[in-house]
Amino acid sequence: MYRKGVAALIINNNQEFLLVNLLSFEEKYFAIPGGGLDPGESLEDTAYREIKEELGIEKESLELIGKSENPLQFKFKEIKLSREGIEYEGSEKNFFGFKFIGGDSEIKVQEDEVRSYKWVPFSELKNYLLFDEQLEDTQEKIGEIFQDFTIDNKYISN
Repeated sequence: MYRKGVAALIINNNQEFLLVNLLSFEEKYFAIPGGGLDPGESLEDTAYREIKEELGIEKESLELIGKSENPLQFKFKEIKLSREGIEYEGSEKNFFGFKFIGGDSEIKVQEDEVRSYKWVPFSELKNYLLFDEQLEDTQEKIGEIFQDFTIDNKYISN
């Protein structure tokens, strides 16, 4: 069984993506903000809740751009996640895209979970998204959700 969750691709006015370095990671590893679905919660509500919990960003400072058509499934290599008596062999992430319309002064990391955050241009994601297939999967979802996103005036989506 796969635990349902979300990943929030957040872009700023400089076309940089917001990444988080979780305390559970080594300092060189970053991820897209997100987390698991709570009982009775919609996927969209989960995205807003996780962004607020991890980064302190309010819903009013985010403009929803879109949602990916299909979730990505990640199978855990060894550890099985256990929540409320249910064992999960992996997670299923639904990706949402947001434009951050607030100011960086609003960003306050949850210190017991997030070590730091970083705004990263598309061309530098390869330096931070270092887990297996993380970069490729993220780039695919950026192309799907941010259909007008360009790098050097070239569209990255099909």
